[in-house]
Amino acid sequence: MKKKILRVFLFVAGGLLAVILGLLVTLWIKSPGTADPITDSNGRTIPGSISVIEKVKLGGQDQYLIIRGQDRNKPVMLFLHGGPGSPEFTFMKKTNRAIEKDFVMVYWEQRGAGKSYSKDIPAESMNLPQFISDTRELSILLAKRFKKDKIYLMGHSWGSFLGILTAYQYPDLYYAYFGIGQVCSQYKGEKNSFEWVKEQARKQNNTKAIESLSKLTFPDSLAGMDIWYKYVMTERNYVSQFGGGITHEMTSMLPLVKIVLNAKEYTLSDKMNFMKASKYSLNHLWPSVIQKNLFNDIDSMRIPVYIFQGRYDNQTPYPIAKDFFNHLKARKKEFFTFENSAHSPVMEEVSKFNSIVLEKTRME
Repeated sequence: MKKKILRVFLFVAGGLLAVILGLLVTLWIKSPGTADPITDSNGRTIPGSISVIEKVKLGGQDQYLIIRGQDRNKPVMLFLHGGPGSPEFTFMKKTNRAIEKDFVMVYWEQRGAGKSYSKDIPAESMNLPQFISDTRELSILLAKRFKKDKIYLMGHSWGSFLGILTAYQYPDLYYAYFGIGQVCSQYKGEKNSFEWVKEQARKQNNTKAIESLSKLTFPDSLAGMDIWYKYVMTERNYVSQFGGGITHEMTSMLPLVKIVLNAKEYTLSDKMNFMKASKYSLNHLWPSVIQKNLFNDIDSMRIPVYIFQGRYDNQTPYPIAKDFFNHLKARKKEFFTFENSAHSPVMEEVSKFNSIVLEKTRME
């Protein structure tokens, strides 16, 4: 009897091991870490296009760029991803390749994130002033490389926080700034989001959500990262479930995980480190996000400012972003509402988003 049980156990264990090894081999095959060429409808590489993965040194640290555009002579758009620590190239490639028709899109995997993650990154360099300095250095490098007087700057979520602060300090580097899911007073935004998600749970009579959220205590702004991380992971789960998260339609993170795992631009090591890098970045940078209030720090901008906000956004809540826009002085500014989007109109209402961006860049 014992021998029979042992044989069954070994058979099951062997089968599981074979499945795991098969999945790892498949993932390895899908992870060459190479750039995918930009092709026409017949699968031919478009002449004059650019699709490369490059390593650059910013602030003394090796960091990676993924650059894509149908015409390398088009205006340069530096895209600052969210998080902190959550590169979005794979999601943009999946949802909004069309933007590559009108711009050379530069997707920067920021210090400590994605392909730029390394266990050797000095922890003391993971701070907001260093990231602003890295953004400035990269902007100068890109303008020189592509022979442009200036470039455009686009930031999403955490990237909007980093982007507007950089554009505020170094306006001469940019033609205009585009903020998506604009961070401005995230502590206030978190309070707003928490009240919203509790209201949605009550409206839907979701007893599980009501019980779970009732156990959450809203953190103090100076709370430690362990408290914030536990809170945010729970609260964001319900924000997504109720349609106010990354996208209005996406109610879990699973689709995003699948997109990352299928990205050929990432090596197997990049994919294995993706979440580790995200948490590492969040641990170091979240205090700056939660403690800084841009209503106090930025009252005017010297370059055009365009804010794109989804009506359903409850990660960087719509009303707070609108209040910040109204507070902001700029020689040119516009606020665009996306009625069918949550946190990512750049990926949710692509045609509308791209047409607005193209119109505004043609005016500069």
